Amino acid sequence: MNRRPSPARRIAAIITAFLAAVSALVLVVVWTSTSKVTDSGGFATVTVETAQSPTGATLLTDALLDRVDAYAKSKGYAFTPTARAQVEQAIEQVISGSEFPGLVGPAVEQAREAYAAAPDGPITIDFSSLRPLAVEKVEAVNPALVSRIPPATDLTVTVQKEDVPSLLGTIVSASDTLRWSPLWLLLITLALGALALWASVARPRMLMGFGVMAVVYAFVPLAMYLAVPPITSSLVDAGNPADLVSTATVAILSRWWIALLVTALVGLALIAASIYMGRQPRQRRGPVVLGR
Repeated sequence: MNRRPSPARRIAAIITAFLAAVSALVLVVVWTSTSKVTDSGGFATVTVETAQSPTGATLLTDALLDRVDAYAKSKGYAFTPTARAQVEQAIEQVISGSEFPGLVGPAVEQAREAYAAAPDGPITIDFSSLRPLAVEKVEAVNPALVSRIPPATDLTVTVQKEDVPSLLGTIVSASDTLRWSPLWLLLITLALGALALWASVARPRMLMGFGVMAVVYAFVPLAMYLAVPPITSSLVDAGNPADLVSTATVAILSRWWIALLVTALVGLALIAASIYMGRQPRQRRGPVVLGR
């Protein structure tokens, strides 16, 4: 004769299943939003993608043109509108080119390390690695302008602390913590899920619930990819800073499809396990003998 489960066991199963569901949701959100930033070179990749966005490319072009103008002024050079437009076009080609990430990535990573060591100071990025490519582009258009390009030592851009979005500073300072948070959340989710299954008297149904939950959670990364950028942009002043924050956020969430795929596959596996468990043969009841 089967005993009915005690109320304490049923309550324990419900509570642990709920906690496992919450932990799984937080895991998906954290993993989607930090996987790229916490990878080796991930911060540099996000920054480079932001710099190559339309808004980022405009700001970086203006910053490098300021260095060109300052060098020309110190040497007594005078730019004609056509000559300056040619230099600007060459800089834009360098920034949008396929070689840009490989040239600038190491410099961005060095700037990140310096910022992490002294977060109250400005951020200085060395763009000297771009000079040979810029010289090549300018020479192809107007060889006479090559002498107007500043030396490598002058091709640095400094960003003041007040111009750095607070979101960026938070991500940099918390990168070490964020790197391990998905692993801890995964372990917590597995432990709570196992405890919920142990306490449950309807384990196939519990597995089915976890599977359906995981399939639903698979759409969370997609929702974040679509909704988070405009939300983060609305939290800063309108204009270029907002556009840069939005672009950087999209770059950070660029691996949303991996989280979606993995979460969906986990959900389908749990549903399949639930169906398999539910088809296990039940114990047959013994025959009832009348007259005893």
